[in-house]
Amino acid sequence: MHTLRQDRRNRSVKEERKPAMNQYLLLGISLAGSLTGSVVKKTLSDRYRNGNFERFLFSAVTSAVAAAGLAVYSGSLRASGFTILLGAVFGLTTAIQSVFNMRAIETGPYSYTTVLGSLSMIIPALSGAVLWDEKISAVQIVGIVLMAACFVLSANFKGDEKKATLRWLLYCLVSFFTTGAIGVMQKWHQNTGFKDELDAFLVIAFAVSFVFSIVTALVCRKRDGAGAEGKKLTAPVPLALMAVAGAGIALCNKLNLYLSGAMDSAVFFPVFNGSILMLVTLVAVVFFKERLTGKQWIGMAVGACAVILLCDPVKF
Repeated sequence: MHTLRQDRRNRSVKEERKPAMNQYLLLGISLAGSLTGSVVKKTLSDRYRNGNFERFLFSAVTSAVAAAGLAVYSGSLRASGFTILLGAVFGLTTAIQSVFNMRAIETGPYSYTTVLGSLSMIIPALSGAVLWDEKISAVQIVGIVLMAACFVLSANFKGDEKKATLRWLLYCLVSFFTTGAIGVMQKWHQNTGFKDELDAFLVIAFAVSFVFSIVTALVCRKRDGAGAEGKKLTAPVPLALMAVAGAGIALCNKLNLYLSGAMDSAVFFPVFNGSILMLVTLVAVVFFKERLTGKQWIGMAVGACAVILLCDPVKF
């Protein structure tokens, strides 16, 4: 009898840990929101100058729209001291990550910067097992390794004129750890008794990001000048596109914050980061007429296999 009860208990725990299909549906919607923001950013960067002022202006507008949208449509913005503090740290960390990633791109090879940034998903992916006693199967470990291989294979290392330097490496390391910390903070908040304060957490984070971005944009404009191309970004059409991107980013972040607590870290973070990389690449090929090398197509195939393994089909 003891063995039978134990088996039933084990099956119950396993069923609770298995992601429900509606979670994968929400993940798909989140990917669509993130993809919207990426496509708009790509469109604007192709049509207008893509300097520091423009980048921070984009961040400021999308953060403002995201904060306002979440504040309007949220049921309640009641927040504990924990949510206020962690939300502010989350927003500040996001802003710092953006600055150091930008500096890494400016000072070193773009492809290596992108790969190192993508590999930061390993930090939150493993945090579940280290901090929250989540189980990672052998199949999922293989999936994480394959996803890392996907990031490396998908990068185009040809044409990188800038060399790797110690300063570039330091910028990359700060960006790497802050990107990883963002995922860990999401998971942390959703594994506490304050997880229902999700909207308040994000509104605070986006508000902090907006203040940081708009101040930095004004500083960059005064220092570097925006120029005629930069000023065109403040026209109604570009601002409207940035507002659309902000709505997509708000939707993505709200769903991601929920899913970071509802799904195992080893599944959610690699699957989301890998899937968005593949979707952005496909959009670039189909709509922006970019061409992929054979190695990049192999990377896409490896990424698709990694997603399947990370979802651990054995459980189903």
